[in-house]
Amino acid sequence: MAFPDTAFEEQRVLVAASAGMTLDPRNTADLVIVILLSVIYGINLFAALFVLFNRKYPPIKSKVPLIMVAMYVSSVFWFIGDLAVDGHVTLVGSVLEHCRGFGFWLRILVGVCTITSLIAMRCYTYYLVFNKNIPARGLRYFLPLGIYYLCLIACGIVVSVLDPTKSVAYLPEIDLCNMAKPLKITMFVILWVTVALSGLISWKTRNIKSSFNEVREMFFTFFVILAALITNTAVQFAHPYYPISRKYRIVSTLFDAACVNVLWWGIMAKPVYNCLFKRQVYLQEWTDKLYQDGLQKEYEMTKYITEYALEETHTLETYKQPSHDPFYGTEVHSTHSRFSFSH
Repeated sequence: MAFPDTAFEEQRVLVAASAGMTLDPRNTADLVIVILLSVIYGINLFAALFVLFNRKYPPIKSKVPLIMVAMYVSSVFWFIGDLAVDGHVTLVGSVLEHCRGFGFWLRILVGVCTITSLIAMRCYTYYLVFNKNIPARGLRYFLPLGIYYLCLIACGIVVSVLDPTKSVAYLPEIDLCNMAKPLKITMFVILWVTVALSGLISWKTRNIKSSFNEVREMFFTFFVILAALITNTAVQFAHPYYPISRKYRIVSTLFDAACVNVLWWGIMAKPVYNCLFKRQVYLQEWTDKLYQDGLQKEYEMTKYITEYALEETHTLETYKQPSHDPFYGTEVHSTHSRFSFSH
């Protein structure tokens, strides 16, 4: 990712002017965006690893940590794709000039589409558990996501074999990627349908009563991703060559990153903070709320609370009781109906 060659940027400006376009050359502002967001995603990497390492901590486990880690990975690919497609870095002579790979496969399929599908999957998980009282596992659970990803892979293969002028092309004269309008419309239809499904599933879970705010959390994630989709739709169709404008490309990249980070931290900030600073105290509070809400059957975190305690204290005795854990299993270990933890 070489940074602005003044002569090359001047040449891009002249070429764009000959085509009747005003192109803002890459400058320090683009460099600042690259550095700032790279630092933020670097910090998020530590947070994602922390979530993965502490995935057995019950309040974190209730957030479906593998989906949240996958969401972080997809956000990184979205960011890398944004750097290429939004025109913040020089593409010529680098791997980024392969626009179908970085602009479509990474940014659209692995980034945007995967994040929206994971949000829908997370809503679907809570819908099965709370509304249908069905375990979130098995063919019923994974089939919709599998079909969705097969469709995405099929789209990616078609785009890869199509002529670049009919899919995603690299424009060497102005060093930018460009997506053909029919393909752009197709992908936005897929995204809108996915987000609409998330909204519909969230609405169906609106009557869940819980201190853990799952409903508010699902609506929060829905509205954040909806805002990102509305903004991207408006920019992409109202200003199809928006990367030539420094203002538009910076706002577009920053808004995408802001939405993804607000989305991730909006879900994970509280359990991560408390796991880090109030580990045992928060676990007790979390367990108390679970029983006060009468949702121990839906969450059925009993097994994992006590298994976690066993790892922490090595003092609890074990017994078995029937369980229908919608998230994780069928065997429960405990010594009390309520839990107290101390070292």
